[in-house]
Order: sequence, then structure tokens, then C-alpha cells
Amino acid sequence: MTTVVVAFLAVSAAASPVLALVQGATGLDPTILVLAQFSTAVGALVAYAVWRGRLPYPRTTRRGVVAPLCAAAGLALMVTLVLWLLAIAEPHRWQSPHTSMLPAPLALILFAQFLGAAGEEVGWRGFVQPILETRMATLSAAAITGLLFGLGHFPVAGAGLAVYSVFVVSAIGLSVAAAAVTTGRPWWARVLVSTVLHWGVNIGILVGFSNADESMLWMANTAIAMGLVGAACVPFLLRPNRRGSSGSPAPARDPGFHAPGPGPRADQRL
Repeated sequence: MTTVVVAFLAVSAAASPVLALVQGATGLDPTILVLAQFSTAVGALVAYAVWRGRLPYPRTTRRGVVAPLCAAAGLALMVTLVLWLLAIAEPHRWQSPHTSMLPAPLALILFAQFLGAAGEEVGWRGFVQPILETRMATLSAAAITGLLFGLGHFPVAGAGLAVYSVFVVSAIGLSVAAAAVTTGRPWWARVLVSTVLHWGVNIGILVGFSNADESMLWMANTAIAMGLVGAACVPFLLRPNRRGSSGSPAPARDPGFHAPGPGPRADQRL
């Protein structure tokens, strides 16, 4: 398991600057789409190609996607609501975007950012977290996935170690929330549901806080919002039917586990 995850991280890290160069060469505005978001999808593709047929996958115990999709949308709304309540103390600081200032039609940006969120979720909630769940309790798997997910947002480190650390807390909160609505479901449902949650949070920030920045104030707000929502989801990950008798689900070969095919500033988004 460790070898697979390390290989995934190495390939993803190597793909990220390559995709950044492609972005610069094409002139694609990062407000529309950040191509580096697809680096973890590349990592998952390569790891799956190398270890195909030998990857453990937790047993699928839950079916259907309507309820988890609604739950994911609700969690994203909760994050946005907490951010809005925190922003009341700074009523003139955070602003909604003017459509005339956007580099593309809003509908195109929403669609492109959904694709970007999906690109990240293929790697994190579709690949890393399920593999970790075969070796440890779901909550631990979610926390480690969130830690790696947050650390993978290298550009945030440019704002300083303190800001970077607080951002990582936000990522862990989001990861725990995602685990609560995806655990026990097949691969494709995990990716779809976590994408809706991830995208919903990003869009809430884009629409409600278009001038979000790398200040400690903004990062602290996001850490509080996502941390509270993640903490509220912890009980759902501790229920026996989420974890099984040993505290972690039994690994299984999942024939349905197939690698996929192909606002604020970009580094403010998860």
C-alpha cells in the first residue's frame, strides 16, 4: 500500500509543473481552470496501470447516489454559510464578483471548475482514500488523505508556513466531510459525490468571496468553516456500519475500480 501511494504522489508531483507549463503556453486563465488540478488524475492513472488487478479496494456496502449528492450539496452550503457568518465581522472586505470582470461567461467557469474538482477527486477520494481504508479506520484514512491533499497545494506555501498550515487544516476538514458521504460506495460514486462537495465549496467562495486572498484572516475563516463541518461529520464515520468489526473495512478486489479517462485566485481554491 505504501509503495502505491508513494508512487501516486511522485507521479502527481511530476505532472503538476508539466501541466503548469502547458497552462502558461496556452494562456488559459486560471480563474477558468487550473490544469495542475489534473495532476492527481495522472498519478492515479499511472498507478492503476502499474498495479492493475492487484489494488485492494474496500467492499462496497452502499448503493445509490441521490442521497449522498444531496448531502454533499448541503455540506458545501454549510461551509459557505459559516464563511458568510464569519464575514459579517468584515462586511466591507469580502465581495461578490462582477460578471463584467470575469474572463469568461460564468456558466463556462462553473463547468470548467467542476471538471477541475473532478480531476483532483479522481486521485484523492477515488484512489488514495479507498486504498488507505483497506489498512486503517475510515476516519484515519480521511484525515491522512486530507493532509496529503492540503500539502499538495504547494502555491499556498508562498504565503508563509503559518498560512499554509491553516490551509491544510481546511483540507483535512473537507476530506473528513467527503468521507462521510462517500465511504462504502463504488469508485465512480465516490468521485462524483466528492466532486459535487469540492466544487460546491469552490463555487461558494467564487460567488460570495471573489476577492479572497492569502491573508491569515481568510485562511483562518476557511479553516474554521471546513473544520466545523468536518467535525460535524465525524460521528457518521465512527458508526459501526461504516467501519466494520475490526475498525477498517475488509479489502476486496473491486472489478468496478477503473481509472478514469481523460473567482478567487486559483490558489485560494481547494
